Amino acid sequence: MKIAVFPNMNNNGVDELTKNILAELKALDVEVVSDNESDYDLAIAVGGDGTTLSVAKRASFKNKPTLGINAGRLGFMSGLEKNELNLLKNVVSGNCITEERMMLKTTVIQNGVVSGTYHCLNDAVISRGDIARLIDINVFCEERQVTKTRADGMIVSTPTGSTAYSMAAGGPVVSPDNSCFVVTPICPHSLVNRSIVFSSDKELVLTLANDTNNNVYLSIDGESSIPVNSDTKIIISKSEFTAKLIKVKPDNFYEILNKKIIERRN
Repeated sequence: MKIAVFPNMNNNGVDELTKNILAELKALDVEVVSDNESDYDLAIAVGGDGTTLSVAKRASFKNKPTLGINAGRLGFMSGLEKNELNLLKNVVSGNCITEERMMLKTTVIQNGVVSGTYHCLNDAVISRGDIARLIDINVFCEERQVTKTRADGMIVSTPTGSTAYSMAAGGPVVSPDNSCFVVTPICPHSLVNRSIVFSSDKELVLTLANDTNNNVYLSIDGESSIPVNSDTKIIISKSEFTAKLIKVKPDNFYEILNKKIIERRN
């Protein structure tokens, strides 16, 4: 077996944890690589949720699974904690399961021309720039306007991303075995605006209006930041790629939700 290990050395404790992981894999007679361009059977992301997110997305383009090993604070997407490296033997022997997570495809059209296509595992977020002015965001589905919202921004998340920024903005928690989009406004200037859930076989089109003195950006999984304006059309659909996350322990989604988020906040 060949495993690619991708540590985020910006996180505290990752250097030592990575050394321990490599030692464990060596004892299991596993070949280790660290280049995403190499061929490998599975990827290991060492860090927090952001690291797992980034690695799992890259691995999805190769149709390979990812195991997250948590060195961060939350580790909601991680399959193992740093004190559970003895369970790596289950991954090598195949005594684990792989969960498939839907992803979004976001196509940006500027003045009628496609300027970029992006894939995200968590969310695509439209947000205002550094000036505290609201923006008007239109959401269309099947060529019909669903909502026009004046807000700080808008989040379109996957079920996986429903426990991230979307939840912080008041959106619902959605089990990752669902296939849908969750559209959640950010600080809407309204008393009635709520999240809307769309089936993933739909295509959403978002347009916006902002004054000339206010910058607006489209953020993809918190990584890419693309300037957009009133001439931009953002099309969101289900991606042809699927992220695959390795699950070693028997906890289900709701148990993990309780341990990682609810209990830690109490």
